[in-house]
Amino acid sequence: MSNSNFHSAPGLSIKFILLVILALTLMAFDYRKTESMAPVRTLFSILAYPLQWSVDVPFRVYNETATFFTEQTNLTLENNALKDQLRLYEARYQDMVIVEQQNERLRYELKANPRMGFDFSMAEILSSSGERVRRIVTLNKGSRDGVYEKQVVLAGGKIYGQVLTVSPFSSTVIQLTDQRHAIPVRNQRTGFTTLALGTGKTNTLRLDKVVIQSEDKIQEGDIFVTSGLDQLFPPDFPVARVIKNGISYDQSSQFAQITTESLVDFEQTREVLLVWPKKPVEPPLAAPTAKPAADKPATEPAKPRQTKPNATPQPPVRRAP
Repeated sequence: MSNSNFHSAPGLSIKFILLVILALTLMAFDYRKTESMAPVRTLFSILAYPLQWSVDVPFRVYNETATFFTEQTNLTLENNALKDQLRLYEARYQDMVIVEQQNERLRYELKANPRMGFDFSMAEILSSSGERVRRIVTLNKGSRDGVYEKQVVLAGGKIYGQVLTVSPFSSTVIQLTDQRHAIPVRNQRTGFTTLALGTGKTNTLRLDKVVIQSEDKIQEGDIFVTSGLDQLFPPDFPVARVIKNGISYDQSSQFAQITTESLVDFEQTREVLLVWPKKPVEPPLAAPTAKPAADKPATEPAKPRQTKPNATPQPPVRRAP
């Protein structure tokens, strides 16, 4: 028995050595003759794929299982957080409705124009322009969805841009930072108005022709909102913020150079809101209240009680005994 095992060992060693020599030969030949060995590599890849797949199955099952439970946990936490946020927003919305109703009544009593309302619709960004200075994106909604040219586009409640062209199934939007775009803005702190111009750079705008005498009206960190003077963009929507060291002066010019950053992150935004202005609805007239008796004129005669004309008393009816 022991002799048989002793004589079988050299045979296995010879086979192993031959396989190593064959492998080294194929590696050397593949290194020198890469193109001619391509069919052989393809054949060995096909033969080895089932083995690779079977070896990878346990790791793949483990990863998918762990990912599934991790995603479920994250979704549960996110869902609970969104529910809490929704409850908070519901309470704030009720308070906002009351304030809006009071505001409309005050506007009506002061004979001021009613505030304009808006309708919104979500749209997704399909693609963006590859040009450096052009900031154009394509949306997945078009004229069949009611989109029209020059329509205002928001992102997170802030101005994103406006619709440039419209087709039945899609539309293109020009961003605020495009070199051809300009928007009238107002300093939220001081009320100073000017134009914000696109620079072609990501998230960067500059203020147009701000005279040096107006330097006290603009400071670092100031927020600029839409002024509404162009009758296109609704007023009081956030646009940009003056960056740190964004105010500079040129002695040869009477204008200051002011750089701002857009409040929308154009690189990270994937969904936007299309805005439709609603026709303002005036509040209903209050029902007139009856005036007290003291307000009536004293000269007004009291109305006499009405009696039937020629009314004669009727004799009592006697019953027969």
